[in-house]
Amino acid sequence: MRPHLKMLERSLIERILDETFTVLESTGILIDSPAGFERLRELGLPGDDATRRVTFPRSTVERAIADAPSAFTLFDRSGEPFTELAGDRVHFVPASSALRILDRSSGEPRDATSADFVEYARVADRLAHIAYLSTAFIPKDVPSDIADGWRLYLALATSEKPVVSGAFTSHGVPRMAEMMSLFRRDREDLAARPNSIFTCCPSTPLRWAEDAIQNLLDCAGWGIPIEVVPVLLLGMISPATTVGALVLHSAEVLSGLTIAQLVRPGTPVLFGGAPASFHMQLMTNPMTAVEALQVYCGYAAIAKHLGLPCQAYMGLSDSKLNDPQAGAESGMGMLLAALAGFNSVSGPGMLDYVNCFSLEKLVFDDELAAHALRFTRPVEVKDDLPTRPLLDELLRENHLLTAEHTLERWPEELYLPGPMIDRTNWEQWDLQGRPDSTARAGELIETALEDYDVPPLDPALDAEIRRLFSSTCNEPGVELPALVERR
Repeated sequence: MRPHLKMLERSLIERILDETFTVLESTGILIDSPAGFERLRELGLPGDDATRRVTFPRSTVERAIADAPSAFTLFDRSGEPFTELAGDRVHFVPASSALRILDRSSGEPRDATSADFVEYARVADRLAHIAYLSTAFIPKDVPSDIADGWRLYLALATSEKPVVSGAFTSHGVPRMAEMMSLFRRDREDLAARPNSIFTCCPSTPLRWAEDAIQNLLDCAGWGIPIEVVPVLLLGMISPATTVGALVLHSAEVLSGLTIAQLVRPGTPVLFGGAPASFHMQLMTNPMTAVEALQVYCGYAAIAKHLGLPCQAYMGLSDSKLNDPQAGAESGMGMLLAALAGFNSVSGPGMLDYVNCFSLEKLVFDDELAAHALRFTRPVEVKDDLPTRPLLDELLRENHLLTAEHTLERWPEELYLPGPMIDRTNWEQWDLQGRPDSTARAGELIETALEDYDVPPLDPALDAEIRRLFSSTCNEPGVELPALVERR
């Protein structure tokens, strides 16, 4: 049996969903885009011209849930199957879209460059427990109108793994999809063998803004897997209570899922989210607050009840530095995410309310991911029932170090963590030069960079992608950064 967190009784899940269907059918969703509103009307959703609210008949939502896949496969850069998002399979992924990075030399936050992104992608590619990449932060050395696609390009050019991405503007998805299709035979082959998940965020409460609705429609049109990620602020733009927040959250996710299925039945959609509490004294939005963690685990239970894959922003920290708070918040979030069975967990590497990305934190979080995944292994009988023969040997020898059972089972049963977790005693640590976590992280980063061996893009393909950026950038004649080997 796999260890699992039970958050909600089935009867409560059904009551929450019943209320969710009522909200979608009666209150509906505001579509803050005339073109988006008309498109949804064309797809058959009832809408009010005066308010631009569309409503979702319960039968339409239920049909969309049935059409949405319960599992889907992500493929690598070359089109080979990479991993399946299904059941309780958990994948830890770097969080996305930080505005700054924590400089490894100064320890201060700063704007990032394309060279920083390439370094991050090379390190992330080598981490054993970071399943695939994300467009983790925003390089500031390219024009803002191509920054979303440029991050995706850097990830694809640096790693063969899939990547979580998304567009910043209403015109962003087609360019990014066209770029990804260059790695496949054609548009339909990209839909059949996707190598990216795109994030689409409704604007709580019960609203899709112009950029977001267009991104959602474009992603579904291309068949790109979508994670619908509401950003609830408990007590501000969401009910402060867990059940009330889950109704609002579910309504927003299911509105996006329904729209995607109306555009292209069978579009993979993850039941995602990034809820946060609202700290009324400090005016901040902690995503790691205990009440927010309850909402995360609650909607995972709802997603599994509906047979849908799910995603969460967990395993991150609101701390500014890689300090005890960062470790506690990240570790708690990652263990809960694994126990809840989230299929894609965006969070490793992130600090400061999703504003700052730290490469040192990413390598530490890789170890936390290993622990969380280890904890959720199935608990099984392994030649230890009946136990009396083992106990007899223990009493006879006063240890089991050389027991046949120990020698056979020890390598897989006792986990030895990597260097980010210090298991030395004081004397051993002193003899090693007293390395702190920053020093250990630095060593791991340098080792990952030295071991990096992903083949570069074919020069003709790379040139074609760069031509795509140059021809669609609002700044004519822009000079795009080269991909340096090492800084």
